[in-house]
Amino acid sequence: MRRVFIAFVLISVAGPVCSVERLSVLDLIFLTRDGCVNTSQMRSNLDQALKSLALPTNYKFIDADKLKPSDLRRGYGTPTVLYKDRDLFGKTAPSAPPSAPS
Repeated sequence: MRRVFIAFVLISVAGPVCSVERLSVLDLIFLTRDGCVNTSQMRSNLDQALKSLALPTNYKFIDADKLKPSDLRRGYGTPTVLYKDRDLFGKTAPSAPPSAPS
């Protein structure tokens, strides 16, 4: 069921006039961190959703901890899937990168 939901969300964020054929995994980013316990399940669900849409699974896989400190994507929780820099599930983009722990 999660895979169907992810596939539906992928189609929805691509825009109402965009067909599945125009969806591009080049615009898809899987954002995570080392030790994130939900990464393997979320990645499996995403891969299966893409396969069900006959799309490749060669999206970008990014470790948020390796991004530059100024990169706003560091402010997302993990795992997060971004499509064209928008959270797949509608979470608002971070307005500032997280501050360093003190």
